[in-house]
Amino acid sequence: MKKITKILFFSFMCLNVFSQRVITNPKFTATTASNVQITRITLSDTATVLDFTVRFTPKSWIVFAKDNYIASTSGTEKIYSKAAIGYQGNLGDKWFMPDSGVVHFSLVYPPIDPKIDKIDFIETENAENAFKIFGIEINPSANKGILPEPLLGNWLKTDGSNEWSFGFYKNGVIYDNEFWTQVMISQNGKDFRISLQKEGKSKELFVRLSKNNTISVRNDAGKMQLYSRSKTFKKDYVIADNADFELPVLKADTAIYKGYIKNYSPRMDKTGMVYVNDILTQNQNSNLITINPDGTFIVKCFMIHPHSVYVRLNDFMGTVFLEPGKTTVQFIDNSESPRQFQSRNDYNKRERKSLFMGELARVNADLQSTDSINSFDYEKIRSEISGMNADQYKINCLDIMKRNQLSLANYSDNHQLCKKALTIRQLEIPYNTYQNILSYNSYKESAYRQKNNIPREQREIPLENEELNPDYFSFMQVNKLDDPVSLVTGDAYKSLINRIQYAECVRPKANIQFIAFADSIHTKGIVLQPKEEKLLNDLIACKNGESMNLIIKNDTATSRTFFGKYETVFHGTSIYDKVQNDNYSKYFGLKDGMAKEIMLSQIISGRMKGTYKPLDENDIKKIKGNIKTDFIADYLFLNSKALEEDIASKKEALKAKSGFSINETPKTTGDKLFETIIQKYKGKVVFVDFWATWCSPCRSGIEQIKPIKEEYKNKDIVFVYITDESSPIDTWNLLIPDIKGEHYRVNNDEWNYLKAKFNINGIPHYALVNKSGEVVKDNLHFEFTINAFKEVINEYLN
Repeated sequence: MKKITKILFFSFMCLNVFSQRVITNPKFTATTASNVQITRITLSDTATVLDFTVRFTPKSWIVFAKDNYIASTSGTEKIYSKAAIGYQGNLGDKWFMPDSGVVHFSLVYPPIDPKIDKIDFIETENAENAFKIFGIEINPSANKGILPEPLLGNWLKTDGSNEWSFGFYKNGVIYDNEFWTQVMISQNGKDFRISLQKEGKSKELFVRLSKNNTISVRNDAGKMQLYSRSKTFKKDYVIADNADFELPVLKADTAIYKGYIKNYSPRMDKTGMVYVNDILTQNQNSNLITINPDGTFIVKCFMIHPHSVYVRLNDFMGTVFLEPGKTTVQFIDNSESPRQFQSRNDYNKRERKSLFMGELARVNADLQSTDSINSFDYEKIRSEISGMNADQYKINCLDIMKRNQLSLANYSDNHQLCKKALTIRQLEIPYNTYQNILSYNSYKESAYRQKNNIPREQREIPLENEELNPDYFSFMQVNKLDDPVSLVTGDAYKSLINRIQYAECVRPKANIQFIAFADSIHTKGIVLQPKEEKLLNDLIACKNGESMNLIIKNDTATSRTFFGKYETVFHGTSIYDKVQNDNYSKYFGLKDGMAKEIMLSQIISGRMKGTYKPLDENDIKKIKGNIKTDFIADYLFLNSKALEEDIASKKEALKAKSGFSINETPKTTGDKLFETIIQKYKGKVVFVDFWATWCSPCRSGIEQIKPIKEEYKNKDIVFVYITDESSPIDTWNLLIPDIKGEHYRVNNDEWNYLKAKFNINGIPHYALVNKSGEVVKDNLHFEFTINAFKEVINEYLN
């Protein structure tokens, strides 16, 4: 019956052609879904019809909500759709994309007021990722901007540099790294005089319309130059001021990143983020972008060396190369979003629409044009790696590296690439290859888990890691890792350093410290008691840390007495560092230099952050003895000083903190401990977080969940935080006032009971208890987003 109604409705529409007005490919102000296009709007006295084209990955599904509507951009009345023509099934049903990755359908609405100039299309207001298209022009003549139509667009130099010099838009002008909204224009035939003003500054541009869709422009002090909206290629063009990176590369300063988002509406997300990695501390610093109503933005980011940063800004997700002390301006076109491309290959073939101004414009443009060269197909490797041994996998990776290097050389021979972009790509390709080879066992385990549907919480799997000898790594050229210029590759260098630092062959065996301890004991002529001798021999026999922890947990009384009695001897044994340093040289040929100094900086920074304590005397001695790069040493000292000041400030601020409770651990037997704690909160849902002050992922999760807790503060839910004595009491007391909830610090025996009860192999570990006091979810794994958290919690709150 529904299908017959749709056909009759469509036939009725066709009979009323004489009263129709058709707008093809209507212009719009903004969209949240660049892969959804309105190709035509048909207006009549009886209906309004919107024709859609949607592009998405073949065989994936899309869905359009039933409650979609259109509304005047300047009004509030919602006009809901009455029918769908050509939609597979009913609105609200999943529609699986065909092999073409393209579908077409129409939505029919009641007629709208013919006086309306712009409408908005809203798929639904009840979903975060709903399709929304704002400011769709149905009366284009009424939507004139500041500048005339022939001038609109982005204008590039025609000398072969393709340097982006002007952006002329309806709401303003981008010129000289600034966005100008105070614009006055006068016209004399094909000549225009454009006056720009901003915060006491003023500029004048003289523009003449030229042939072949070009313009000639001069500023108030220059000569006329020719500009085009499309790129101009000249074989004899030579890049001006084409300098490579210079020392010092390490320098702390603020980078300024600003730009303009094409097709932006204030009704879209008003914020974005820039993520800047700090290689010396391993922190990822999040910088908030506030988007102005006109689509412009500006953000200042602290950096310690030039590298690419990750940007999320509405539909745009990508990297931008920034440098301390320099300004980068970017034009962002949301239609370049990866969502509208059917495959990675299609995305790599896309027209690059981002444009750049500022001192780093050329390097950003060249990095963008070569962003598909450094390729590694992780999905393909995942499907093939189970059939490869380590040598076969290495050969495969090195073949990919050679192909990428050849592609870069061919591109460089046929295109002008600036020296900085070429340096970055030439270093990135081997660095990414090296870290992929070092990840062989990790990738193989991941593929095995995926193939056999083994969850990550199941630690033991029937797959042995392949042991790799020093000859296996002879392909690696590590001499450049100590060159500061390597830092400009950003994540490529950072990931490789990480893989080397935590490579299985580098890290001493779990029992090495106990072997050295036994040698020290015998050298000193100390005679152990039988129980102590057995404990030490059992620990030496262990192959991994988990089996050691199990031995210690099974006899906590003997272990605690043993480590307390011989603490001085145990901590005086430094074999671990020596073995690790020997292995750096043995397996990778890595000697003392910047790379190892960065690794040490990361360890010391992590310890400061984890223990929430500034550098102690041993740390300072170690830094002075092992770190010869002044910048790295000074940076650690500055961070320590900043931590001291933060602790002093926090101690003062804590006096006024509220919303947290420190609880005495109930006096009961270990097997009843958890139930006794939870009994206090019966009638409420309890979210339990097993954590520690020194655990960075724990503290990161706590931070991410803060805004969600605020939203639930008047609901029947309690947040309980449990830690053990490994969290220093002073640090715990400093941190918990910022963590709203119920806090418990249990002793080692009590912690062992809890670990056994919940099979805790690592933290953070999350559990959910219902209102009746029953554990309904254990070892929760979910992304810390508002929707994911609500989905888990609401099920039991309701």
